[in-house]
Amino acid sequence: MKQFDVRCNLCGQNEFRILEEAEKPFRVLKCRNCGLVFVHPLPNPVGLARHYDEKYYRAWITEQKDQRRRMWEKRLRNLEKVVQPGYLLDIGCGDGSFLSLAKQHGWVIEGTEYSGHAAKFATERIGTHVFQGELTAAGYSGESFDVVTMWHVLEHVADPATYLRAIHRIMKSSGLLVMAVPNVNDLVMQAAFRLWKGKKMKLFSTEDRGIHLYHFSPVTISQYLSKTGFRCLRLVPDYGIVEDSKKFVNWIAVLLYSLTGRKVYNAIEAWAAKN
Repeated sequence: MKQFDVRCNLCGQNEFRILEEAEKPFRVLKCRNCGLVFVHPLPNPVGLARHYDEKYYRAWITEQKDQRRRMWEKRLRNLEKVVQPGYLLDIGCGDGSFLSLAKQHGWVIEGTEYSGHAAKFATERIGTHVFQGELTAAGYSGESFDVVTMWHVLEHVADPATYLRAIHRIMKSSGLLVMAVPNVNDLVMQAAFRLWKGKKMKLFSTEDRGIHLYHFSPVTISQYLSKTGFRCLRLVPDYGIVEDSKKFVNWIAVLLYSLTGRKVYNAIEAWAAKN
C-alpha cells in the first residue's frame, strides 16, 4: 500500500489510492479512509490566480450572459423562499452577477474573489468593494452574515476545511450556508463524455478551463459540513449548467436520481446551518 507525504484534508489519514496519473508531478488521489478525491501536490497558487484572467470570464458576460442571468435568478428565488433579504456574502463572486441581482432585491451585499480581474470587474459592476484574495484574509467580523453563498468555489481552494471553518465563524447563529460543488459521482455525464469523445473524462489537467483541486461526493461534502460545525439541511441537484447538451445529460441523471435515489447528477447543491 503506497503512502504519500500528505494528510487527507477531510479525515487526516495518509493512505491513498491513485485514481489518475496526470501531468508530472500531479496525481489524483482517493483517500482510503473517507473517500475524498484530490490533486497532489497542489499547484502553485500564483499560477492558479493567473489562470482566471479576462479570457476566463469573457464568455460569462457575452454569449452566456442571458443563460447565466436566468441561472442566478433561479438560485436567488430558491434562497428567498426560505429567508428574507439581509446581509449576504458571496465567496468567489466572479463577475458579480449574483451579487448585483441580490442587491436589487434588497440584500446588503459583500463579495470575495481570488481573481484580480474578476474582483475589479465585479466591484465596478455592483458599486461595492469586492475583496480580492482568500476568505481567511478578508477580516470579516464574527457572526456578520445571514447568508453565505459559495457557487462552485470550494473545489478550487487549497484547504476546504479551513474555508468552511472561516464561514462558520462569520455566519450568524441563525444563518444559512448555500454552496454548490461538482459531483465526482456524476456517472451519467462521465458515460456521455466517454461515448462522445471516445475516452475517459480526466479529473485534472493544467489545461482545464477551471482547475479543480478537490472532487467531492455527496458523502464527503456531508462529512466536511459535519466536521466544521455545520448541520447539513439538504443535498439536492445543482442546475448551474448553461450548455444545452450538458443540461440534457444532467436531466437524465436527475431523472435517474428521482427514480432510484442514486446521486449521480452533475453537481451538488448543499444547504447547511450552524450546529
